[in-house]
Amino acid sequence: MGKIGKKMIVGSMLTIIYLLLFIYFNAPLPAKEWFITIPAFTIIYFLIFNMGKPEIVDEVNNANIIAGNRVLIFPFIILLVIHYYIFAHGETPFSGTAALLPFLFAFPILYYRAFPRTDIGRVDYLVLLVFLVPLTLIDIQGDTNLPIKGKGFGSIFKISWILLMVYVFGHIRKLKDIGFYPMFKLKFLGIALLSWLSFLSFVMLIAFFLGFVNPDPFLEIRQDGFMKSLQELMRIFIGTALFEEVFFRGLLQNMLAKQIEKSGNWKKYWVNGFIILLVLSAWAGYALELNLIWFPVAIAIGLFVPAYFLEQKQYQAMGTYTALAIIAMSFGLAHYHKGSIIFVGLAAVAGWAYGYTYLKTKNVFYAALVHTLVNFSEFLFKLHEIK
Repeated sequence: MGKIGKKMIVGSMLTIIYLLLFIYFNAPLPAKEWFITIPAFTIIYFLIFNMGKPEIVDEVNNANIIAGNRVLIFPFIILLVIHYYIFAHGETPFSGTAALLPFLFAFPILYYRAFPRTDIGRVDYLVLLVFLVPLTLIDIQGDTNLPIKGKGFGSIFKISWILLMVYVFGHIRKLKDIGFYPMFKLKFLGIALLSWLSFLSFVMLIAFFLGFVNPDPFLEIRQDGFMKSLQELMRIFIGTALFEEVFFRGLLQNMLAKQIEKSGNWKKYWVNGFIILLVLSAWAGYALELNLIWFPVAIAIGLFVPAYFLEQKQYQAMGTYTALAIIAMSFGLAHYHKGSIIFVGLAAVAGWAYGYTYLKTKNVFYAALVHTLVNFSEFLFKLHEIK
């Protein structure tokens, strides 16, 4: 455990910094709320900044810390934090759909312990979806200044999904390259910023022709000030970006790329993915705005055609760019609920930017940084007019 402790120094420092900022931004909370909140958020942030680091994962596995029945200790700790937080606010986690939490948290862990796997297959995607989809249906009652469903820097409940996904697939399933750990490399920061600026340039071009450029984009930021903007960035990073990047990039894109490479036939995946997503893109355009049906179709072509030529050049392992295109377009279509086909198309392009950043850094924290900057940059455009 001494070796593990040394590897947690950076993560521990980030936990302290994040917690101090959390306290600063939520200073008006009553003392009772702080007594409830500080222990829960300290544990949650500590795990975010430490548990996915490769050296820690290897050390935990080598030391057999999660062997045998001890494999359920981690989900028990997460459940304990959630239940403590709910109980402390006078609610119960044992009524309605919330009573399913222990089963949902334990299911994927017990499955992979009973049926260890090495190659990526359909069952891995099924396990992920069977774990995640029911969690979105869980209804936890109660409301506080920092409710379980999220204010401050993200929902404790949603953060628990991230931690469980990383634990199940990183520690138990032993999937490599999830990249859930903070690190600093100037080169990686440059890649992230370039991805963000490239996306902004594309959106600015589209916005100019379709007329949703904001004529006074910095008004709200000037009114709110720097600290309010910083708080919003931190909220997006923890509350939205990190979760989506772990799911779409660290897991789905990562697993699909490994599966395609193992198959030795990237063209089959490219053709099937292109046809299916082209049809779905056209259907989405037809359903949302018929006169703009060309837009998602053009985006799909714009993602898959470059992926094809990049695969032929073999800049990366076979299937890497095919997986990137498939997941990016799927990410865009996942925003169908926004009600705008322009938004769907732009989300797909953003998905390419996030996926490319992940591909070059093998780190979802950098992909989440790009995601955060993209979401925060909405002030540059009148997106409410196209949603």
